[in-house]
Amino acid sequence: MTSEQVRLILAAVLVVAGLFVTGCTTTRTAEPPLVAPYATRQVWAVVPLRNESGSRGADGFRMADRLVYEFEQVQGIDVLPVNRVLQAMQTLELDGVRTREDAIALRELLGVDGLVVGSITAYDPYDPVRIGLALDLYTDALTSANPLDLRGLSWAPTADAAGMQLQTLYRTEQPVATVSGVFSAASPSVKRRISAYAAERGTSGNARHNERMITIDMNLYSEFVGHEMGSRLMWAEWQRLARQRAQAVSTQAEAQTDSP
Repeated sequence: MTSEQVRLILAAVLVVAGLFVTGCTTTRTAEPPLVAPYATRQVWAVVPLRNESGSRGADGFRMADRLVYEFEQVQGIDVLPVNRVLQAMQTLELDGVRTREDAIALRELLGVDGLVVGSITAYDPYDPVRIGLALDLYTDALTSANPLDLRGLSWAPTADAAGMQLQTLYRTEQPVATVSGVFSAASPSVKRRISAYAAERGTSGNARHNERMITIDMNLYSEFVGHEMGSRLMWAEWQRLARQRAQAVSTQAEAQTDSP
């Protein structure tokens, strides 16, 4: 693959990402299953989230459980139950994961490919409800991936200019990816995402009723936020590994060009 082809691949990725960052208004009634961008099946674990919201109602263990459920829906990923994570934390005498070293030690003890660590940054159960999360992903440095397929980027969620921010860090050190977001039910972007989510997972045949229930029931709203953040973290991994592969191909092409 030539350096020009590499540039075209990166340009295509940036175009796809730009469409979602600026806010795609296309109505989607059903989203395709999420697919992990790895060459082999991965095992992940989720640490109970720290409560940094200032609200006593925020439950980090329950939020971790919801994230476990969402990652289990991703093709190519299996997830350990949160109780297993707590047992490993007790072995390491950790009452929480607060540092990079804590996360790396816990991931190695669990023997998982990926460890999700995070915090609840905002939690307001009153109308309009609001939840904020920040997640870090720690992985095995040797994690590999399948060849880039731009179709895998098509499910990426919309970023919200009113408060949801997607941050992807292309780094070799840990954590390999970081995503954060504040989801307010008053945000037009969040309302659009709730509509798509309710069409997929609503329990009744009345779409408006399903959407309303999500915005007044914090359990249902927490599930929605878990779905959005799980999708964002997987999208961050698609981006990171796509860039990593493109850089490797570019380096190889330059080496071949420079060789006699």
